[in-house]
Amino acid sequence: MKLKPETILDLERRVFHLQTLFETATALSNCRDSVSIYREILSILIGTFGVEFGFALRNTQERHWILVSQRGLDDGADSFARKLLTPRLSRMSTSARKKAFVDFFQSNLKADLVDTDCIWAEFTGREEVLGGIFLGRKLSGEPYSAPDKELIEAAASQVATALENLRLYEELKDAQERLQLENIALREEVGKEYEDGRIIGQSEPIREVLQQARNVAKSPTNVLIYGDTGTGKELLAKAIHYLSPRKDRPFVAVNCTAIPENLVESELFGIEAGVATGVKKHSGYFEQADGGTLFIDEIGDMPLSSQAKILRALQERCFRRVGGLKEISVDVRVIAATNKSLEREMKAGNFRDDLFFRLSVLELQMPPLRSRREDVPLLLNHFVTKIEEKIGKRIRGFSKKAINQLSEYDWPGNVRELENEIERAMTLAGEDAIIQPEDLSAKITSTPANLELPVALQAESLREAVDALETHLIKFALEKYHGNKSRVARKLGVSRLGLHKKMDRLGIRFEIQD
Repeated sequence: MKLKPETILDLERRVFHLQTLFETATALSNCRDSVSIYREILSILIGTFGVEFGFALRNTQERHWILVSQRGLDDGADSFARKLLTPRLSRMSTSARKKAFVDFFQSNLKADLVDTDCIWAEFTGREEVLGGIFLGRKLSGEPYSAPDKELIEAAASQVATALENLRLYEELKDAQERLQLENIALREEVGKEYEDGRIIGQSEPIREVLQQARNVAKSPTNVLIYGDTGTGKELLAKAIHYLSPRKDRPFVAVNCTAIPENLVESELFGIEAGVATGVKKHSGYFEQADGGTLFIDEIGDMPLSSQAKILRALQERCFRRVGGLKEISVDVRVIAATNKSLEREMKAGNFRDDLFFRLSVLELQMPPLRSRREDVPLLLNHFVTKIEEKIGKRIRGFSKKAINQLSEYDWPGNVRELENEIERAMTLAGEDAIIQPEDLSAKITSTPANLELPVALQAESLREAVDALETHLIKFALEKYHGNKSRVARKLGVSRLGLHKKMDRLGIRFEIQD
């Protein structure tokens, strides 16, 4: 079947349009900025239609039109940009803008243009005009046909999509940069949790207590931290403070054992001027911590008379300075810590039960170092860096045998004792040395490394082995939870009655040694 000439021409025109659109899409896909997009589309369309001159304009966010690219306007481009591209252009309609361009070239460049001699196509995205392209008269002198206008409009649609995608990409990039800056800021803020140090460790006990601290920090409730001396109770208190809404307010720490008994009250609540000859007004720790957190370490050693004053301050949120009559209101969150069993101290009459129940709404247990031996290498690396700066000496590190020896030791003084041991070894070692087991203290090296069988495995019968294991687990849990049988039973997976029966049968008493 022979095709009609007009059909062949129509097919050729369609193929030509498709080739042009394909060329446009390919060129735009390689552009990485808006200027390149405008230049590419102008170059393609001027070459496709054989145009005398043309230009591409971008509409800025301030609704100012600027000349991005031009062809054939070398002599009039500056005049065009200066005289015509004004803010009023944004207030015009599409047809009015085209007429303004035609009128300008007729009056300024003496160009004999009519409406059919030129094309103005705009790039629209998000219902906003992003820019446009103006094509002058064809070199052939032919007017633009309807198919020509369809092709230019299709190409303009591709440009609008490319510009919109580029803008979305730039917005996404800006958002990503903002997130990175926010992430840095957040990391710096989290670093404030440990202004004088930080809790080092990846063991399960440490991860558990840190997660508890994050949960506790969200609440304004007072906290009681249990833990042996040197475990880092103050660091945990700081973590709670700097994770809480009070992080921008003061964190004030006081150790009850460091204050003489007759000065505890004045240190906590302050003293008025004139109470005695030469005495000046002094703000106590409660005032200093207003709006923030007051950390009271070793609260189990606080005198009973001072405990009563603290109880009132917690209940009423106000107090009086020593020798003062004025009530001072404060907003303070108290985090207390102790290495004693406060329940035992209450039974002995050394601690007020009403203060205990006020403080122990939220309880945390800072694990001893012996229960998280896998953290010793991490702590070792941290302290080596810290101590190198302190003593001005560099070492190559600790040998594997030395690290194993350190990990085997029970550390009754916990993390503080470990830090002291590392500082001792580094101070005595030579420059650039590797610390060996023989460089450690005698108490460390004399510790047998797992030479003894567990008690349960030394038993002569299965019954004795089970009893020995149960005795060990129950005593360990009673010590860990300070004789709190409900918590012990829950952790061991037995009922409170079942726990009592086992303790009676095994002859276990829950008296906890300090």
